[in-house]
Amino acid sequence: MAELSLTVARTDPKPPLGQPGAACLFEMRTKDGHQANLRVEASTPVSEQEARLLYRATAQVTVMTPAGVITGVGDEAEAFTRRSEPGFKYAEYMVRARTGNLVVKVWLAVGGASYAATETLASKALTLLKATQAAVPTV
Repeated sequence: MAELSLTVARTDPKPPLGQPGAACLFEMRTKDGHQANLRVEASTPVSEQEARLLYRATAQVTVMTPAGVITGVGDEAEAFTRRSEPGFKYAEYMVRARTGNLVVKVWLAVGGASYAATETLASKALTLLKATQAAVPTV
């Protein structure tokens, strides 16, 4: 995350909605004062079937654009992107993966005078996804 030059302004450890697990939202600022956010969620439904349902539900409710399947990070994994202009260029990248009953979602969004490169956001999000998967046991 150092190459993005982000400073954490606030954290919110609110857990995932309606699921057992843990999460944290990091509200950040770029070097030039633009908004940036990172949310990492690890949900552990009681069964693999419930985890499959949770995994699929994310794709049904997100306003982000599918960016494709991700291989090598679980039983199922997919990425999404979005670009918007709320007074500045805001690039978002989300990756989610399911392994057994563990569903991990990482959302990284960075604002600026120009859009952050999707490849940069993807690299950071995948690193965080893998670290989270390694830290949380599955059944």
